[in-house]
Amino acid sequence: MENFTFVGDVHGAASDLRVLLTDPVVAASRLIFLGDYIDGRTTRRFSDHVESVLRDPLGVLTLIKERVTQHGDVALLGNHDDFWLQTARRDDLTYQTWKINHGVQTWRQLGIHSTRLNRVSAALNHEPLRQFTEFLAQCPLTWETDHLFAVHAGIDWHRSVNDQCRDDLLWIRGDYYFRDDAHRDLGWHPNDLGKVMVTGHTPVQTLQGPGKAGYLKLQANDHDVPRYLIDAGSHTDAYDGGVLALTLTPGGQLVQAVRAVKQRLYSGTQPLSEAMVNQRGGMA
Repeated sequence: MENFTFVGDVHGAASDLRVLLTDPVVAASRLIFLGDYIDGRTTRRFSDHVESVLRDPLGVLTLIKERVTQHGDVALLGNHDDFWLQTARRDDLTYQTWKINHGVQTWRQLGIHSTRLNRVSAALNHEPLRQFTEFLAQCPLTWETDHLFAVHAGIDWHRSVNDQCRDDLLWIRGDYYFRDDAHRDLGWHPNDLGKVMVTGHTPVQTLQGPGKAGYLKLQANDHDVPRYLIDAGSHTDAYDGGVLALTLTPGGQLVQAVRAVKQRLYSGTQPLSEAMVNQRGGMA
């Protein structure tokens, strides 16, 4: 049976995404994109210098829209993508939130040169951007099979899957990851769903620091069904920020993790030093 590859937050990193999709294991599987296709910092910070990062939200959306429409892949909605949708619908609170979360920068990249709600909304509802507004509007919040479950942020453990709040699916963090978010030393929350879960939303660097693996495997104990956090930090200015692809069998067994950083491929389990990211190379 066909494997599934889950692609973490891209945040406008079109070049990294294109490189990631050249990996043969990724190319041979069905893709499940976890959302957050737009926004992202335009710098990469090393200990002794800062590099500029090119963001291309339209390049990312064009590629993912093509994968969905022509290859039958799946694109979930992320909270940053929802900024676009709700702003197109003239929701003022969302517009204001987007504006202070890289919105102005993204609008410029989209060719929008006003910061007024009515003009930003109008641009999102007319071509060439309307096609992407319509695409994002049909992106589901979750995807699942008998053994796998994917969502952008996570779930509220106190609610059934069918009774989740939309905001939690797009925004939840600590209460999904930890047994007690106020006492994180108590460890990861057990996977009460019983399916292998894959999420993005929170860069792994914020939970473990830079220079570590590109994903986290969350298990309350050795018998707990694993959950994978695969946001490899493309949104951040971490020197090792990139886009991760996690490939699983239909039953949930790990096949491969690979990440793209500065248009080069690395094993997703491989910690990256500043020197490694600066040099040419990567995976063969």
